[in-house]
Amino acid sequence: MLELNFVRENLPLLEEKLRQRGMDPAAVLKDFREVDTQRRQAITEAETSKAHRNKASQEIAKLKKSGQDASAAIAQTKELREKISELEKTASELDARLREILAGIPNLPHASVPVGHSADDNVEVRRWGTPPKFDFTPKAHWDLGAELGILDLERAVKLTGARFAVYWDLGAKLERALANFMLDLHTREHGYTEVLPPCLVNSDSMYGTGQLPKFAADSFRVPHGDKDLWLIPTAEVPVTNLYRDEVLEQARLPISLTAYTPCFRSEAGSYGKDVRGIIRQHQFQKVELVKFARPDQSYEEHEKLTHSAEEVLQRLGLHYRVVSLCTGDMALHLQRPTILRSGFQGSSSSGRFRRARILRRTRRGGRTYGTSRRARIGPNLYIH
Repeated sequence: MLELNFVRENLPLLEEKLRQRGMDPAAVLKDFREVDTQRRQAITEAETSKAHRNKASQEIAKLKKSGQDASAAIAQTKELREKISELEKTASELDARLREILAGIPNLPHASVPVGHSADDNVEVRRWGTPPKFDFTPKAHWDLGAELGILDLERAVKLTGARFAVYWDLGAKLERALANFMLDLHTREHGYTEVLPPCLVNSDSMYGTGQLPKFAADSFRVPHGDKDLWLIPTAEVPVTNLYRDEVLEQARLPISLTAYTPCFRSEAGSYGKDVRGIIRQHQFQKVELVKFARPDQSYEEHEKLTHSAEEVLQRLGLHYRVVSLCTGDMALHLQRPTILRSGFQGSSSSGRFRRARILRRTRRGGRTYGTSRRARIGPNLYIH
């Protein structure tokens, strides 16, 4: 979430950015001003009362030492102690309320992001290749896959339910070959380090990348003892949390990581959308690219990541468009998203092949960098 001081000092900017996202600032910020003011007042009053209590305690010691009656000072100290306890309780409750409000505030769109209300307002940046032309009517991928014996949606329903898939023989081999191709390309030629993370993460990890609390309904929760675990909706969740609550040396940045994992999404909000075939599956496999960079490096690294993803499509001979998502079509935790769109046979729309986006790391991720783990020059900065 955004830092408290930033929100407090930039409310007009925040309200403007929320409106650009198509959100009502009053509904998002709620009673932020009042809660923030009350919390600060409670903290200030508690600190003042503690100073009075300490002074009274010193007075009690002097009175007792001189053999004088200290009952009045003792009574005052007791009253102050009770007052301080109530003030600290109030401040704690207001702090929890403030964190709740801050958790619901999305990331601020970068100035370069086109302002718009829906996918219709997204802006095409460039395109590569041309769509193939056929002298026949192409079959939908769900029909062709079944006829070739490589895609089995019916047995997936029997095993699990709707929106799952079983890949047979060459279908399974193709999935594995594509993953190996991408991982080898990124690690051997693009400078990425491969990582194999867990497919179950804790709530802190989901919170760190913005899936919680807003999108709990779109994720699969796995109760585990007295806490919840979650099936990852994307490898972005475990990979970007690898350095959570750590201080990274500047010399290590940028860090480029790639991971191949299954991804699980309940897609609770997909009612009425195109879900035929292997579109919007509850489980799918994906190769993820993640970079950790200093703020002054992030846009350059963003472009490098985008070109790494583009090269996959180019080597496969697949046409695509690079599209900059507008403010009304971008996820809440993103600052500057770019997607690559390629064709889906049998679908009325093109598919998102890969997304290259900047996540401005805020208090949620908790990753900082300094000149040294032990000696830092100036305040720590959050990485992108």
